Amino acid sequence: MIIELAEYDEAWPGLYERERERVLGAVPGAVLEHVGSTSVPGLCAKPVIDLMLVVEDPVDEGSYVPGLEAAGYRVVVREDDWHDHRVLKGPDTNVNLHVFRRGCAQVRRHLMFRDWLRATPEDRELYASTKRALVAREWERVQDYADAKNAVVLEILERAYLQWRLPSDDVEFVTETPPLNASVVLRDYDPQWPRWYAVEEAKIRAALGDVVVRLEHVGSTSVPGLAAKPLIDILLVVPDSSDEDAYVPALVAAGYFFRLRERGWHEHRLFKGTEPDVNLHVFSPRSEELDRMLAFRDRLRSHPADREEYERTKRELAARTWERVQDYADAKTRVVERIILRALG
Repeated sequence: MIIELAEYDEAWPGLYERERERVLGAVPGAVLEHVGSTSVPGLCAKPVIDLMLVVEDPVDEGSYVPGLEAAGYRVVVREDDWHDHRVLKGPDTNVNLHVFRRGCAQVRRHLMFRDWLRATPEDRELYASTKRALVAREWERVQDYADAKNAVVLEILERAYLQWRLPSDDVEFVTETPPLNASVVLRDYDPQWPRWYAVEEAKIRAALGDVVVRLEHVGSTSVPGLAAKPLIDILLVVPDSSDEDAYVPALVAAGYFFRLRERGWHEHRLFKGTEPDVNLHVFSPRSEELDRMLAFRDRLRSHPADREEYERTKRELAARTWERVQDYADAKTRVVERIILRALG
């Protein structure tokens, strides 16, 4: 199979606008974005208009597919094991309409890649030259060509995510702790760690009852075989993390102390427990950070090479002295983002 690239066509944005009117007419109130190479001025591309539709639940096809079918679209792909992704084809223009749920990490991934290429000529040219080199070859399937681009896509996305992950300036410390020179002590994996988590899980469920939407053991102590600080990271999902009255008093009464809030970063709240050392992260259900944290954990559990890369990085960094433990965490960002990007696919 020969892959054909076209030079950027000024007509592509107009084709998107026409489809936008058609799609949003069929699914009022949804979010639609032009993504993929045709959304980046100056970038060569296969002449396929990639659209991204964000709905509450892609699996609930009855909420959006009938309207799209009436507009001439048809479902061609269902991936229940990959973010519940759906793809529909357009009626007359060569269109791929990708459907994801609100809060899915893939949404930001697509937007970030598009926006970074629009703003960064060097990476736009790197991506274009990579595509031109690959289309000179024959491919059995279009997907094989897409897979071959993955290495450079991940390289570009890694740079984009590092910019996005710059420290937030809106952290509000509820309980202050003074900065200190901190040595980071890693321990070999301890089979006690899942048991520690189980005790904390029972405590949280007893304190909050039906307020708990989801509770997960995350972070390094949740990955068998991985060296870690003996710190139990817990992901708590509540109906609305900004509604502190619904869960803060009960968690404080259960022995946790309210450490900080980050309104500008997914309305994140952090609580601490001391025996054992616990970081309790609170989010709302549609936060993309849920996808990212769980994807990172599951990737490390299932891919030994990534687990070894992460442990090697941690051991190298732990040999240094840090002004704050957070500085050690920030220094791991590049390898963390790289592994998350692999996990998201």
